[in-house]
Amino acid sequence: MAVEQASILAQIQSVRDSLPSEIAQNVRARSELLQAAKKLVTDLESPGDICERVVYQYVEIASIKVAIDLGIFKILEAAHGPKSVAELAEETKADPVLMGRIMRSLASLLAVDNVGSGLYTSNKVSRTFTVPKFAAGVKMSLDWAIPNWLQMPSWLEEIGYQNPSVGSDTTVKRAFKTDESGFQIISRIPGLLDAFSLHMSAFHEGRANWLDFYPMEEEMFKGFHSENPEATMFVDIGGALGSEVVALKQKYPQCPGRLILEDLPHVVEQVGQTDTMEAIPYDMFTPQPIKGARVYYLRNVLHDWTDEKCREVLRTVSAAMTPGYSKILINEWVVSEQHPTSFMTIMDLTMMCVWASGERTAAQWKVLVESVGLQIARIYEPGDGVSESIIEVILKEG
Repeated sequence: MAVEQASILAQIQSVRDSLPSEIAQNVRARSELLQAAKKLVTDLESPGDICERVVYQYVEIASIKVAIDLGIFKILEAAHGPKSVAELAEETKADPVLMGRIMRSLASLLAVDNVGSGLYTSNKVSRTFTVPKFAAGVKMSLDWAIPNWLQMPSWLEEIGYQNPSVGSDTTVKRAFKTDESGFQIISRIPGLLDAFSLHMSAFHEGRANWLDFYPMEEEMFKGFHSENPEATMFVDIGGALGSEVVALKQKYPQCPGRLILEDLPHVVEQVGQTDTMEAIPYDMFTPQPIKGARVYYLRNVLHDWTDEKCREVLRTVSAAMTPGYSKILINEWVVSEQHPTSFMTIMDLTMMCVWASGERTAAQWKVLVESVGLQIARIYEPGDGVSESIIEVILKEG
């Protein structure tokens, strides 16, 4: 048995050593390899191991938050060699005994490397959380997501295990003992809004960009009313600070027509003056002011809202569309009915808990858009199983 175990360990190490550096850029390959590795871990685990992993998983994020707060990861990253527990305690002003306990925990979680007795160095995990947008995700999870997740079992029991559809009756009310909306709470908790916004900038990290697989030139530039100097090519509805408009212009510097960003007044006022886009204050539940645009774009907007609220948004857009010319591009996940990724399902249940909304399957998208006189012309998929798709929507023909 010892010989067989040694052989298996050698094979695993050989696989690790042979991973090509470019695998990180191949979204599909990376996803498939990660899934295979997770299955291997589960196959190796005993029932006790599985229970331990599931039951005590929140200790991992709590330990990482302590390390971030103390600056441990940044200290290790800046060091030219291993750091001892005593050195880390001195630099952070933490108790040496406590520091030893924290570092042993982090090492057991593979968040740092334990290279000797009481000696530690940084690794891929610790370096990840020296990046502000990833560190912000830890605060967002502890202060916002986890309190909501913990209420999910009792909440679903209370509503008779019916699919939630009332945006004002979610886990938020139970987790925070208030009738405030989720957006109000995020704005009220110190530092949470900044952490939320910062982490959202990392939300699409490691996934395909829609501009790399959607044929924008063929589908949108061709047939654009370029003879009209006031013609609008692209309206980004609820586009925050306009990163999608900027990306479009970078991908297609000669993109014709007006490029418009729409969001609430307190958001667009942060954009300032720019030659790339026009920033317009707009509430998406009110009539759409830009008529006859070529593209109305919604990225990760509709998954925040119940079907009824989504219908309100889609109706305001459809009323502004020009038949046979305007299109809606919805950039969101189309959840597979078979083998969806774990992150898709995590986000689906998170949206359910917080907003009574969720991620949608192709069938659910079809029902939603057709309920307001629209139809799906085509769904463009990135082909990697993990990235968001482009759902191309037009006014219903006939």
